Amino acid sequence: MFKTNIFNQKLIDKIFDLGILAKFFIGVFELLAGVVYLISGQAIMNSFIIFLAQQEVADDPDNFIVNYLTKIANNFSVGTHFYAIFYLVFHGLINILLVIALAKNKIWAYPVAAVGFGAFIIYQSFQYLYTHSLILLILTIFDILVVAVILLEYKKNYKKK
Repeated sequence: MFKTNIFNQKLIDKIFDLGILAKFFIGVFELLAGVVYLISGQAIMNSFIIFLAQQEVADDPDNFIVNYLTKIANNFSVGTHFYAIFYLVFHGLINILLVIALAKNKIWAYPVAAVGFGAFIIYQSFQYLYTHSLILLILTIFDILVVAVILLEYKKNYKKK
C-alpha cells in the first residue's frame, strides 16, 4: 500500500493550502463576476469584453485567448446570460463556503468538498464535451488535483482523530 513519508506529506500539505487558497480566490472572482454580470446586463458586459480585447487584437490578430473571449461575448444569448449569472454565483458561493470549512479543518468538510467538487468536475466534463472550452478544461484538471489532495489530507486528518 502507498505510504507517504514526512517530505511527501509536507508537499501534499503545501499543495492543499495553495489549492484551497486558489479555490477561494476563484470562488470570490466567480461570485463578483456573477454579481457584476447581473447588475451590468448582457450588452454592457459583452461590450466591455470586446472593448478590452480590441487593443490585443490590434497588436496580435491571432491571439487565441482574446479571440476566444470575443467569440464567447458575441455568442451569449439571454438564456446563457441568466445561466452564467446563476452558475457563477452558485459555484462561487459553494467554493468559498467549502474552502472556509476546509481551512478551519472541519472533518466533515473533506468528504463534502470531495463530493461537491467531484459533482462540479462531472458537470464541467460534460460541458467541455459540448463547448470544447480550454478554460473549462484547465479548471476541471485543477479541480481533479484539488480533490485528490483533499482526499489525502482527509486520510491524514482522519487518522489523527
